[in-house]
Amino acid sequence: MDTKKRNIWVLGGTGFIGSSLVRQLSTDPKNLIHMLVHKNIPARYLESFNIFTGDIRSFDLFWLERYPPDIIYHLARLGGTNTVTRSLAAHMGASANQRLINYLLGLSSPPRIVYVSGSLVYGHQKEGAAADEQSKLLPVSFARHYLIGEAPWIRIQDERRLDVRFARPGWIVGPDSWFKVFYWNHYKKTGKVPMYGEGKQLMSLVQLDDCAGQIAMLGEHGSTMQNMNIFSGEPVSQYTFARTLADLLHTNLDPIAIETLQNIYGRAIGEAFTSSIPLRTCVPETAGRYQNISPDVRTILQKTISLLKNEQ
Repeated sequence: MDTKKRNIWVLGGTGFIGSSLVRQLSTDPKNLIHMLVHKNIPARYLESFNIFTGDIRSFDLFWLERYPPDIIYHLARLGGTNTVTRSLAAHMGASANQRLINYLLGLSSPPRIVYVSGSLVYGHQKEGAAADEQSKLLPVSFARHYLIGEAPWIRIQDERRLDVRFARPGWIVGPDSWFKVFYWNHYKKTGKVPMYGEGKQLMSLVQLDDCAGQIAMLGEHGSTMQNMNIFSGEPVSQYTFARTLADLLHTNLDPIAIETLQNIYGRAIGEAFTSSIPLRTCVPETAGRYQNISPDVRTILQKTISLLKNEQ
């Protein structure tokens, strides 16, 4: 049995996806986990890991020589609250990523890099079409800015100079993030489940822990420079998603016009909710190595509801 230790770096390991990814990686005794975290993050529960504070712009890259990474999971994205600040953050992120790339190219044994992106980079798909890993990138909503930050990694992968692998999840369902803001909080306030727009747009879903499991699997078992869409089961319409949630909560739907959503949260949110981006994969041999715990919309929502109720 292979018991050789390996250095696993997680950039952004305390975020929505990163926290789940770190929990899963830490179950393997071979993994020595090193994390880059924001200085204001409470570090008590991270005491068993090697922790460095800062962000990708200022992090002292010397530590990558001190603890040479075998795999880097990159989930660190600089954020913004409006179009101007998101644009600024995207360009700063691109510079920071190029800085990291230049450093990794100078290592005698560069690591694998799993960069966690998202399916919004594919853009709205025409009816009947689905996006796979070879689909053209036509970003919508927040992904217009995200792709600016990712561009250095895309270039270095195209040049085949580093083993960069892009993980592109669909709608990640968990007890926080968009689901909590746009569905759970609305339900708690009104007693009903919202349905945004006409409900025809298709969503590829994945439960948070399954998302993390697939990301970890891509890093450990994926092929060199392999990208992978991350999802569970067949795409569902937003109507089916909302209707299933309403049935599980024994309530009714509350139709919300996209214009109303945009007036409250802005155009980017409206565009994200109206885009239809069903996913499929060109790499079933890799995707099939991970067995999803929540394989369909009903089991995904059941687990998430249970987690949210346990928080109360």
